[in-house]
Amino acid sequence: MLVIGKGSYESNMDLCLAARAFGAQSVTFATGKSPRFARQFARLNRKWGGDFAVDFTDDWKGFIAGKKNYKSIYLTRYGTPINKLKYSLKTYKNILLIVTLTEAYKNLYKMSDFNVSITTQPHCSTAAIAIFLHLFYEGRELAMHFENAQYKVIPEDHRVHVEKA
Repeated sequence: MLVIGKGSYESNMDLCLAARAFGAQSVTFATGKSPRFARQFARLNRKWGGDFAVDFTDDWKGFIAGKKNYKSIYLTRYGTPINKLKYSLKTYKNILLIVTLTEAYKNLYKMSDFNVSITTQPHCSTAAIAIFLHLFYEGRELAMHFENAQYKVIPEDHRVHVEKA
């Protein structure tokens, strides 16, 4: 997944947490490097499992061009409605989701293989990622197991229950 634009630490964290929870393997930010942010996610992986990666690039156009075996999907409000594409997009093994945090980038419409509208109303990138991944995985991501977790949440109706794994 590629994130273009500068978000706050908290909004970037929310985006990564949602992407990780909904089945993404990594996020690359097209902004300056943030060792603190990368360390935070390394700690999160150690505690809750998985190997979700956070990376950074200064050249988002080169990053997209380098993903030759991937179908690039720009999540926006201006593209083809997701309900028209959700079945055909599932046929691709390698996908690169692209979101922008500030404004739409006109050259992304030409560079991307697909421009997918999550909704035609203003919405946040985190919601777009969660909705896309939920439809892509058909809800299977809700039962995902993260390897090497130190802790796990035990679902309960009326209390918080976290156990060492």
